[in-house]
Amino acid sequence: MNLRLLSLTFTILVIASCGRGNSSSELRSGTEVTASSIIVGGLEWSDVTGLGDQSGESVNARAVAHIDLPSFGSRCTGFMINDDILMTNHHCIPTAGDAKGVTASFEVVEGIESGSEQRFDCSTFIGNNQELDFALLKCEGSPGSTHGSVKLTTNFFSTNTSIYVIQQNCDYYSDSDCYFTKKISRGKASLVGQRVTHDADTLGGSSGSPVFNGSSHEVVGIHHAGLGNNGNGRGVENYAVSMTRIVPYILANFPAVSLRGHQADQSQADQSRNNNTMEGATQMGRFKRVRGMIDSSSDVDYFEFTVGQTDFVAIDLSIESFRADLDIYLIKKEAGVIGRSESVSSIEEISGTLSAGTYYLLVKGYRGATGNYTLTIR
Repeated sequence: MNLRLLSLTFTILVIASCGRGNSSSELRSGTEVTASSIIVGGLEWSDVTGLGDQSGESVNARAVAHIDLPSFGSRCTGFMINDDILMTNHHCIPTAGDAKGVTASFEVVEGIESGSEQRFDCSTFIGNNQELDFALLKCEGSPGSTHGSVKLTTNFFSTNTSIYVIQQNCDYYSDSDCYFTKKISRGKASLVGQRVTHDADTLGGSSGSPVFNGSSHEVVGIHHAGLGNNGNGRGVENYAVSMTRIVPYILANFPAVSLRGHQADQSQADQSRNNNTMEGATQMGRFKRVRGMIDSSSDVDYFEFTVGQTDFVAIDLSIESFRADLDIYLIKKEAGVIGRSESVSSIEEISGTLSAGTYYLLVKGYRGATGNYTLTIR
C-alpha cells in the first residue's frame, strides 16, 4: 500500500501564472519556479462577450475581475465569493503590504475601451495561505452585489470532468500588444490527490482564475500554475488548488467570511473531548468534517472511519492556531501506523488507496504543542 504525502511544493518544474513574466510574482514556496502558466496544445479560448447573456458561463464571468497589482507592477485574475470579498492567489498577494493600492475591474472585456472601466478599491487584506495559494481581499463598494458572486463547491468530481476557466488574458506570445480581455477556456479536469489537473488554456496573468465545473457551474478550484513552457507559452498541463481544501480552511480560519451554501459548523466545535484512546475514538464518516482541540501536552485525539471497498482516501488536518505544530497518523489495528504527516505547516495531509476495513486517525501535538484544528476525510 503506497500512501504518500501530497504538497503544492511540486518536485517537477511547476510554473506560477501572474503577470507577463514578472519575476516578483513567482510562487514563494522554496522551489525553483518561474512565472507563467501555459496553453495546452492549440489555443482554444474566446471572449466572454460571445456567451449568451443568461448562460451559466456568462453569469459566472461577470463575477471575475482583472486585478492591478501596484506592488509588483503586474496583474492577476480574481473573483467575487460574496458581495465584497474577492479571492485570488497567494502568490499575487503574498503579504498584507502587497494589497496596498490593489484595484479590481469587472469590465475589461472586448468592446470596452481600455481605461474606461470602473475600478473598485480592493486593498483591504483579509488573509491568505501559501500552501493553498489563495488570498482574500475586501473590496469597497460591494462589487459582488452588482456583478454577482460565484459558489464554491467541496463536491468531488470524476476523471475527465468538463470544466471551464474564466480569466483575464490574451496570447501575448503571438501578439505582444494584445489586450488582456476576459476570456473563457474549456477543457477537462481530474482531481489527482488533492490537486486539480486541467488542460484549459491559460497564460501568465491567469493566476487566481476560478475553475468551474462545466455542469454545475460551481467553482471546483483556483487556477495557479502550469507545467512546461516551450518559450512560446505552450506546455503540458495546468493546475488548480481544489476547493475541497480551501473551503474548510476558510470556514475554520475566517468565520466572518460568508460563502454561498456553506456555514462554519459551530455545533461541531471540538467533538474530541473523550476520544483519547482508540477504544473511545470518535466515529467519523467519509466526506465529513469535524473540529477538534489538543488542549494539553498529554492530550491526543482518535477518530475512527470505515472504507466499504478499495478506494482513494484523502485526509486533511487544517491547523487553526498560529504556530500550533500538530501531526496526524493513519492507523490500522493489525498493521499499526500506515501513514503519517509530520510537517511544520498549517496543513497536514495523508492520501492514498485504502482497502476495505476500519481505520483510525490519531491527532497529537509535536513536543507538547496545543491548538485547534479541523479534520476532513474525503
